[in-house]
Amino acid sequence: MSNFFQNLQEREKKLLFLSLFLLILLVLFFFIKNMQENFSRSTLNLIKAKSDYEYVFNKVDNFQKSINKKYLNRDSINTIIVNNNLENSISDIEYNMTDSSILINFSSLNINDAVSVTEKIINNHSDQVSSIKYQNFNSKVKTELKFN
Repeated sequence: MSNFFQNLQEREKKLLFLSLFLLILLVLFFFIKNMQENFSRSTLNLIKAKSDYEYVFNKVDNFQKSINKKYLNRDSINTIIVNNNLENSISDIEYNMTDSSILINFSSLNINDAVSVTEKIINNHSDQVSSIKYQNFNSKVKTELKFN
């Protein structure tokens, strides 16, 4: 083999080295291209898996929230007020239940507390709110919530 290589002319030797170099470059090109395609495919699979996971997670989270919602009653409203340390600012709580709706009235010292309690009541109960009314009345905010 060594004798074969020695018998080649200079131009043939250069041509042989060049072809060997190009062959190595071609193999490297195919190897890198294959790795890049595998990486792209893995990235797409990761994005799909993440999307599927988030979809299922959100569905389970919504289901758990719907299970944790309670029916609206006077005790649950009082519990919300106590849990949020609003006993001093919320007063005159009225709870009226008819066949088709529930009416809740209360007074608060400021609008922020009224909105906070309203939001907590709506988010923690399964009933749908049909109207919300806020009124300023003698330095107090009167709130009326109506549920269907």
